[in-house]
Amino acid sequence: MKKLLFAILIAVIGYQFFTKEQVAAPDLPQTISLEHYAISSGDLVLVNRDIELQQDPTNLAQIPMDIAANVIVDSTFLLENQAIQPLKQLFEAAQQDDIHHFIINSAYRSGKLQQQLFEKNGADYALPSGYSEHQTGLSLDIGSTAGKMENVAEGKWLEQNAPKYGFILRYPKHKVDVTGINYEPWHFRYVGLPHSVTMQKKDMVLEEYIQFVKKEQSYTTKVNGSTYFVQYTTDMSTVNIPNTDNFNVSGDNKNGYIITSIME
Repeated sequence: MKKLLFAILIAVIGYQFFTKEQVAAPDLPQTISLEHYAISSGDLVLVNRDIELQQDPTNLAQIPMDIAANVIVDSTFLLENQAIQPLKQLFEAAQQDDIHHFIINSAYRSGKLQQQLFEKNGADYALPSGYSEHQTGLSLDIGSTAGKMENVAEGKWLEQNAPKYGFILRYPKHKVDVTGINYEPWHFRYVGLPHSVTMQKKDMVLEEYIQFVKKEQSYTTKVNGSTYFVQYTTDMSTVNIPNTDNFNVSGDNKNGYIITSIME
């Protein structure tokens, strides 16, 4: 009898723990049109050796030379505008942690420039025009004036902390078989919250994350006190989302859209 009561108690505790860990899906009373969005545009577009970028970025802005005191920036470097403020917050947080020696070596590249790099350096060192993330305006190469990124504090700090600000290390050492790209400890990509944090927690690169969202269809998570509802749809016309004005729509550059709603 005691064993039975003990088993029931464990089951109840386990059920309570399980239900507490689950975040209930919200109601979806709001219908939005997707007709003005493009599959090939947004923070989560997937570009790699096999998937070509179909659309040039439309919201490029200059990275301020004075974006932070601990980073050197060329005055000609551009990035999609929505990534610049998170980048500033990223460098400022690094400075607070006594990390000081950053340099941005590359950001947005036009198709023409990317093709020139490919023809000059070959396939082992560059991708042809249309297949480089740099053409999205969402990627940048961040180095250190103190040494190679794989060896210095700047690289280690970024790999650990960049997801808090919407950036991911795009080509990790242990994911070469997935990305098809050798380890690049300097290449960071903006995907936005909560995607970067989820990817870090689940040890996913962008290819794996897109598949995860497709499979789940939706998930809810909390990051920095905000609740996010992420959903995937292949419907090209409309989608139902939570009752919020704060949402973002991104194509995956393949088959559908990822909609990210901030509910509180």
